[in-house]
Amino acid sequence: MKHCGWLLLFLLMITPVLAGEEISRAAADGPIEVTSQQMEADQQSGKVHFSGKVIGKRGGMTIYADQLTLFFVELDGIRKIERLEAEGSVRVVDGERIATAQKLEYLQATEKMILSGDAEVHQGGNLVAGDEIVLFIRENRSLVKSGKDGRVRAVFLPAQEKP
Repeated sequence: MKHCGWLLLFLLMITPVLAGEEISRAAADGPIEVTSQQMEADQQSGKVHFSGKVIGKRGGMTIYADQLTLFFVELDGIRKIERLEAEGSVRVVDGERIATAQKLEYLQATEKMILSGDAEVHQGGNLVAGDEIVLFIRENRSLVKSGKDGRVRAVFLPAQEKP
């Protein structure tokens, strides 16, 4: 799982937040496709920045954002994604699972995903929301934080009430 790509990792992180549902690994296969209005690659710093109506796809998952930056590191002669940052109206869609935030950061080494700024994760009628949602993928756990004056919100529908 360490080198399977950011989209699969986002798929895996939604599971502990919403119900522990089994996730298909189909998203691990195939290319990652990113489209945007502009792309800037800097080989020296090891980053690729996409801006303007960014859409990233892999398998059945799609991420939308105003900007997306991939940070690479070279290990044993192979370039790998070290971290990813998406900013501005971030929305991730995988079937009926939808996550939104103003910023998304994924740290490869610790397998930690951080959704911040009005973060929400929806699945069917279920919802978790807060100022920040931190997902610890290795540990299969999550932490939802409120802002200074806010509150965490969670709505879980019993199985018989799901649409």
